[in-house]
Amino acid sequence: MSNSLAVAAVTLTLRARLFARLGGPRVTVAPPNKAPDAATGDHVNLFLYRADLNPAFRNADPAGWQPGESPKPVLPLVLHYLLAVYSDDEAKAHELLGAAMLALHDAPMLSGDEIRAATAAALPGSDLHLQPERVKISQETLSQDDITKMWTAFGTPFRMSSAYEVTAVLIDSALPGGSPPPVLRRGGDDRGPGVRPDTGSPALLGIRYPAPRQVAAAPGERVTLLVESVPAVALTARLQHLRVRQSVSVPLPAPGAGAAEVALTLPGAGLPAGPWAVDLGPAAGDSPRTNALALGVAPVVTALAAGAAGGTPARTEVTVTAAQPVLPGQQAAVLVGAVQLPVGLLTAAGRSVAVTAVLPSGKARVRLRVDGVDSEIVDRAQGTFRTGPTVEVTIP
Repeated sequence: MSNSLAVAAVTLTLRARLFARLGGPRVTVAPPNKAPDAATGDHVNLFLYRADLNPAFRNADPAGWQPGESPKPVLPLVLHYLLAVYSDDEAKAHELLGAAMLALHDAPMLSGDEIRAATAAALPGSDLHLQPERVKISQETLSQDDITKMWTAFGTPFRMSSAYEVTAVLIDSALPGGSPPPVLRRGGDDRGPGVRPDTGSPALLGIRYPAPRQVAAAPGERVTLLVESVPAVALTARLQHLRVRQSVSVPLPAPGAGAAEVALTLPGAGLPAGPWAVDLGPAAGDSPRTNALALGVAPVVTALAAGAAGGTPARTEVTVTAAQPVLPGQQAAVLVGAVQLPVGLLTAAGRSVAVTAVLPSGKARVRLRVDGVDSEIVDRAQGTFRTGPTVEVTIP
């Protein structure tokens, strides 16, 4: 989702858009009683006068959490802005108001690229541009009575104005949630039979990982693609990361006629962790290609460290080093025992991430989660938890 800088990020982005569209007059964010003196000459004032909860997201779980975990709920906000214009020439003020309203009307959403461009310099710690939910702008209709009461409360003469609401701004809780270890064993598969029409077109039906109950593969591992009606020619597996702009093509030999399986060996250690989309098609570029299925690539932890970070009560810093780099735009978390600790906004690619929290002393299992995919701490063949320096750390 996003951090507590999200409110300021929305204001900065709206201000940047208005300034770019008006091409001259300044855009201020002062309270209405101070707005007339906030800038000399013609200017537009954008004032955040209320922040409400968005009920539709009140109980929504943050992105990247798994079923059975207990995340802290997000803070879902609806931001209410009042747009007013100031000029010594009232006719000019009307022109500015129309242009400003059109700037918000023409593009009723704040895209991730627009938010990032507006906040990169002034709010480098903001990660609102990574929020999966789109931020929408809509004009808010206020009754004449509401408008009168509002300007009376401001204690300043009435100005022609327009109200807007911006939603949803989803702020992650700063408190860690609960992430219990994975289940080692469970009962039989209780899923019903899958049914799909036979169209005769090449199709991906499923993905089988190296071990039962495995939900992601490490770079370099082989997975089996369950296929139907693929041509008996040389193929290419196309992998597209669903979070960052990364894509990989893997050449595959021609399968036998009527083959039901195709083996795919994932590229090596540089393959970023997270969810990917995979499809198959002829290497010669002929069509058609198959449908795409989600393929999980797990981060591979190579080292763990824990040390005192000071503070009262005493805090511990846990550092996780992975074989693959974690990229800007990816959301990472470190799971220490049953506690999930989010990693801050990443501004550069790196193989090590660190979190700081108050943690109980003793040995704890540690997982690295990248875009919802966890490093493996279970020996699937034996049905036991792994041990050793890449899955366990001692908290001082």
